Amino acid sequence: MDFVLLLQLGGICLLGAVSPGPSLALVTGNTLARGRSYGISTGLGHAVGIGIWALLTVIGVANLALLHTNLSLALQLSGATFLAFVGFRNLRNSLSHFSESTKRPDETFSLAYRGVFEGFAISLFNPKVILFFAAIFSHFTHSDSTWTENAIMAFIAAGVDAAWYTTVAWLVSGAKLTVLTERPWMYLQRTSGALLMAISVYLMLVVVTDILGH
Repeated sequence: MDFVLLLQLGGICLLGAVSPGPSLALVTGNTLARGRSYGISTGLGHAVGIGIWALLTVIGVANLALLHTNLSLALQLSGATFLAFVGFRNLRNSLSHFSESTKRPDETFSLAYRGVFEGFAISLFNPKVILFFAAIFSHFTHSDSTWTENAIMAFIAAGVDAAWYTTVAWLVSGAKLTVLTERPWMYLQRTSGALLMAISVYLMLVVVTDILGH
């Protein structure tokens, strides 16, 4: 595959990653709730999910989900429910004055795993990811594409996603350490949790509207 095409693909994937949405809200909210390492692990888990969807889309498997409306709606509903859970948890944690400095090493390790799972889940339950990749990969793939080329494209999508959300976690946690005092930060964390819950309600309404429309 031409190097220029790979750069173009990377640029398009970056534009998709930086677009505001549930994934950005989740990474930001988790960083606010549990600190930098939790936010970064969430971003890396999200990137793994993105890479899997990208690979499945390139080889044509994920496109089958677009043909089954019920499956697509189930994914959307699962994602909305998951966001509601995370938003409520972050809101609750903001009321308990959780301090990252008080975490034990084993707790930090456990949180990292939880962050990876949550990031992976939100990307897995987002059918819009399939639509995005189906739209862009149609311009970069052809009938005789090799497995190596397909893997490279999926790796680029995952790498760009990981880089973006890792940067987000660093910037958000850096702002916490250098700009905000404890009380305003606590209010911001509460706002983030409420925002995640609001997004989940909106997504659920979209699903209900789609169901009624059918």
